[in-house]
Amino acid sequence: MKFNDFIFNYRSCLFSLIKQERYFSLIKRLFLLPYKYLISIFRDIFLNKNIDKIDFKNNSLDEYFKYFDCDKSSLVHGYNKFYDDEFKNFQKLKIKILEFGIHFGASQASFRKYFPNSVIIGVDKNPYIKKFFSKKIRYLYCDVSDKYSLHLLREYLKEEIDIIIDDASHIPDHQLNTFVQMFRVLKSKGIYVIEELDIFQSFPESYNKNLDNNESEIRNFLYIIKDKPSEIKTFIKNENILSLVKDIEWVKILRGNYIVNDRNVSEIAFIKKK
Repeated sequence: MKFNDFIFNYRSCLFSLIKQERYFSLIKRLFLLPYKYLISIFRDIFLNKNIDKIDFKNNSLDEYFKYFDCDKSSLVHGYNKFYDDEFKNFQKLKIKILEFGIHFGASQASFRKYFPNSVIIGVDKNPYIKKFFSKKIRYLYCDVSDKYSLHLLREYLKEEIDIIIDDASHIPDHQLNTFVQMFRVLKSKGIYVIEELDIFQSFPESYNKNLDNNESEIRNFLYIIKDKPSEIKTFIKNENILSLVKDIEWVKILRGNYIVNDRNVSEIAFIKKK
């Protein structure tokens, strides 16, 4: 992790906690975050796999997903075929990719190999725990449940992004807030992706707490844009997302093959910016 990025992560986390008046957490993070940063440097030097030194020859995106044990692969969600279709024209270009949701960094590692000329930015509440290292991958802090944290991230990103992927909490409110904030920094002709768009339906105890009639506002919005764009103002009243309609060229909603609680929870949306 670059030192400048750590400084942003440190300040962003602390400012967010101050704004939320979570002072006990603030005191803990004052000392815990520098420790995590130092440990992450140690892990990059001695433990994490340096993917820049791994030589692949003519591998497909799915093979990268499988190699790094990413759940986007054909073995789990089956998103590989959709990403191949939508991203193949970007593959050799010099682009920036921003992905919410790091976990152990498997997805960012896969995209780093698939897009050899890219810079990858992974974003998470805990951007310090990962298993892979690359000079072309950055790791930034953001709490997608907090609009102010999203605002700080957007302000820190000085350049527009070619591809944005939301694979974070999968909570509809978080997906909505992230889309409203981050679609603005997406380049013209860029692609915005939301994974597990319907996972809240299979985990009501975790995802449906604040939903009326088990409906997701962002999911409803995208389906109307896709199927009934002329009726958007009839069904959607949220001015924040309505303001983005003019910048959307098309929406595709597809379905992979991962089953949970007898339901397929691999719905994925691709949104192209005009």
